[in-house]
Amino acid sequence: MSVLQKLLSLLVLKSAPQDLPYSPRLLVQLVLAYILSGIVVLQTTLNPDDIFSGLLLGLLIQYVFTYAVLRALDKRARFVQTFCAILGIGVLFNLLSWPVFSMLSDETAQEAVRSSMSLMFLLIISWEVLVKAHIFRHALEMRMFSALALSFSLFFISVALSQLLFPGNGSS
Repeated sequence: MSVLQKLLSLLVLKSAPQDLPYSPRLLVQLVLAYILSGIVVLQTTLNPDDIFSGLLLGLLIQYVFTYAVLRALDKRARFVQTFCAILGIGVLFNLLSWPVFSMLSDETAQEAVRSSMSLMFLLIISWEVLVKAHIFRHALEMRMFSALALSFSLFFISVALSQLLFPGNGSS
């Protein structure tokens, strides 16, 4: 089974981060894929001068959060696979959200379409929080409720820091 198949399986909660290979090379490849997919998506939401900074901020938040949680629970050895899963899922959700962001940023789109896209965006975010909770649940061997708390924490930290550092950006 390829890495893409494993990530797609993870996307529908059928696999776990430990199903990915332990590969620092894969981690670097996923960082690059995350940056490229992020550039595509963030073009619709951030000022051009803020795109790279926004991507670095997203990477840094996810890196620090994932490492800190794994270290605090004495599971550092699982970092590479866990972070690969987080980044791989991030790439897939970037690609899934790209058409939604494009429609939300289209000033000529009808209000009904924009409303539908806002709902679709909310569904995508909710799904991403759930998948990341699934990743934390397996990586940290914890109950889903606790993993959801971690996933929501990661989400809210990301949103809060993005808004703090890039005020006024956003498509809606």
